Amino acid sequence: MADDRTTLPAVRVDTAFKQRLSAYAQSQERDVSWVIRKAIKEYLDRREERSIEQDPDR
Repeated sequence: MADDRTTLPAVRVDTAFKQRLSAYAQSQERDVSWVIRKAIKEYLDRREERSIEQDPDR
């Protein structure tokens, strides 16, 4: 089965934010990319839930 993952364009962040991401990822024993994917997924899930609650016919 083919891998359905893709790569998005690079995102530039300031040094302090990068350090925070790295520290958090290390504390979770995960890669920074995992932390970013998890955060984005949770954000999108919450937004989609809210839009469904506001428009139940959606």
